[in-house]
Amino acid sequence: MRALLFIALLLATSYSAQNKQKELADFSITGNFCIPSILSSDMYRTSFDGIYEMNLSVNKAMGGGFFGGLGYQNVLFQNDEGLKYAYFNASIPYNTRLMGNGVFARFSYVRFFSAIGYMSYSMHAGYMMSHYYNVNADTSEANRPYGAQKFNAPYLQPELAVNFIVDKTISFGVILSYTTLFSKFDPKAPRFNQFEEISSQSNNYVMSWLNFGFNFNVLLHRKK
Repeated sequence: MRALLFIALLLATSYSAQNKQKELADFSITGNFCIPSILSSDMYRTSFDGIYEMNLSVNKAMGGGFFGGLGYQNVLFQNDEGLKYAYFNASIPYNTRLMGNGVFARFSYVRFFSAIGYMSYSMHAGYMMSHYYNVNADTSEANRPYGAQKFNAPYLQPELAVNFIVDKTISFGVILSYTTLFSKFDPKAPRFNQFEEISSQSNNYVMSWLNFGFNFNVLLHRKK
């Protein structure tokens, strides 16, 4: 909540400040590092916690403050720490992970609110290849038929960033983004459906998560 209020305040400030109509470099390399927080579905949110999300893209100025680019994204989730399985008289934590690797097209618009500060509004449209790792071989009836441990799906990710240029060739910023992966969570894939705290949750929406973190932009100016 604090992150949302912070971004909203900076956004309001950017519109009230004088627009300097600056221009960024012709080319840029942008990198993001965020901590994801799962929003939906309820079943997915109960099963996993976000570890990190990071992406890297190469972008080209299209004119009028617009940019287009291509990028790669990696995201990792770990099972909720409360999930444990019984082994004889011991209770052993799960170590199941969900990793996604994606490629995306990036479309951005940049608006300066000071000589060194600018807002960037972006949309990532991509395709993600996901894989469950360290899946416990639970054979209970609740997990049958077994779900696929690999799946692919398209995704969309709108992004808002507040950036500050610290040198002619680099800027840093704070970002907020929202990822929607167009695939429904299947608790049988990581073999979690035997847990009542998971199977009792709703699963009406596709998988989605909120990201808050930081970015860097390497600004590559065209030689004149």
